[in-house]
Amino acid sequence: MISSDDIGSVARQLTSRFVGFRWAEEDMRKLVGWLGWEWGREPGGRVGAVTGLPGGDAVVVPVGAAEREWAPLQEYLELVVPVSRPALEPRAQAAEFRRAADAVRRVLGDAAYCGAYGSAGPYGRPAEPSWGRPFMRWREERVTLELRAGTAGPELVLQPSDAWESWYAQAGGGFVGVLEDTGHPLRHPHIERAGSWQQLENALGAFLRTLPAETMATGMSQCVPLYGRVGDASPIMFGIICDDRLYIDYCAYLVQEAAQGENAAALGWTRRESLPPARIRASDDGKAPWRLDAGGPGQVPAAEVASLIVRTARAAGVREASELIIGGEGEYRRPYRIRFSGLAMATG
Repeated sequence: MISSDDIGSVARQLTSRFVGFRWAEEDMRKLVGWLGWEWGREPGGRVGAVTGLPGGDAVVVPVGAAEREWAPLQEYLELVVPVSRPALEPRAQAAEFRRAADAVRRVLGDAAYCGAYGSAGPYGRPAEPSWGRPFMRWREERVTLELRAGTAGPELVLQPSDAWESWYAQAGGGFVGVLEDTGHPLRHPHIERAGSWQQLENALGAFLRTLPAETMATGMSQCVPLYGRVGDASPIMFGIICDDRLYIDYCAYLVQEAAQGENAAALGWTRRESLPPARIRASDDGKAPWRLDAGGPGQVPAAEVASLIVRTARAAGVREASELIIGGEGEYRRPYRIRFSGLAMATG
């Protein structure tokens, strides 16, 4: 197992060398040699570097047809360095990602961007791994070091900054927090809002399924209020609260009778006082009368939870999916400002 000090050392070395403007093969060979690694090419054309690190050998990723739109000048797009290979169980993967993240923070400070990929990874790649898709990005002007979840464990990925940021501005999903004093504002994509209840339910399910693992991995907890328009009022209706465990609160305030009292219980809610004490930060606990404990990493029954939120909103009197909105206060988790592109919901 690689030590935290060694993770920090690799991160520092990866960001301390100028890579060239075009990320040509000559540039990559020089970088690999300076790192003390051995350039190599596997049968079939895969280019990599023998690192001697416990996570395995590095991979040098060329710019393909799918990435050319965002990397018009570069020959190579990424140097991917596997950090370690923990057990594939979601909690073990999230804990190891967090250990790596803390090690990089100690040498590079807070990440400029922190979040999770949604249903598709960067540049339209398949989204993986299934337990969660957290990432943290330390931007060093022309290059960015990303810590991301790979198929076997966390990976340190050196990239040209502009390529990823151009892709994200056009097609990014999931959610992204931007460090308040980073000096590098991130342009967020325009997202079409959910036009139907089914679309909203699908978006909520995709977001909630991996949220406990992603908050545990990055250390960025979430407390996201959802307001619903009921007649002339817009009461706070739900709270999505997650650190390493997901809780959904239901306020039942200014809602129709079909979503109050025993009707709320019939919809699937449990009175808060009937549940074991929740592992919620005091500042995040609004002590709503109804609560659902949705579980930790790898445990969330996302489809059922999303269905509960949607059917409760409809019973409460919210007429359309577009009238369930994210409270703006949920977009600030010190020291980050967050956008939830993958939720396909307006913010108000």
